[in-house]
Amino acid sequence: MKSLLTLGAAVAFIATGSAYADTSVDIPLSGHLCKTCNVTAFLNGPFDDLDMTTTAQQGFESLSPICNYGGTLTVTFTSLNAGFLESGPNSVGYTLQVSGGLLAPTQLTVPAVVNNWPAVANAVQTRSLSVALLAVATVAGTYTDTITASVTPN
Repeated sequence: MKSLLTLGAAVAFIATGSAYADTSVDIPLSGHLCKTCNVTAFLNGPFDDLDMTTTAQQGFESLSPICNYGGTLTVTFTSLNAGFLESGPNSVGYTLQVSGGLLAPTQLTVPAVVNNWPAVANAVQTRSLSVALLAVATVAGTYTDTITASVTPN
C-alpha cells in the first residue's frame, strides 16, 4: 500500500510539474483590414463652362483616388445621358479622356472601366480628365450631363 501511495504521489508531481515546465508561451494575435479606396475630384471650372463651338479637347480637371494598399484599383465612369450633353431635345456627343494612357477618348454610351489605375498605399494617385465634343452645338441652350466616377479595390 505504501508503494502504491508513493507511485500515485510521483505521478501527481510529474503531471503538475510538466504544466509549469515552459519558461515562455506564444500568444497569437491576428486582425484583418479590408482593402478600401476613396476618391475626390478637383473641379475648378472648365467642365462647367465648356465651349460648345469647338471640338478641341477641353477641361483638364483631375480625379484623385486613394487606397489603403498598393497595386491597382478600378475606376468606372458612367454618364447620366450615355455620353451626350443635352439641352431639351437637343444633344451633342462628347468623349472623356484620362491622362497617363488610362483611358483614350471614349464616348460613355456604356460605362467605361479603367481596371489598371495605379494604387500606392495611402498616397493619392491623381490623373487629369478632359472632354472633347464630337460635333459643335448648333442650337442655343445650356447643355448638361453628369459623369459619375466610382472606385473599387482590385
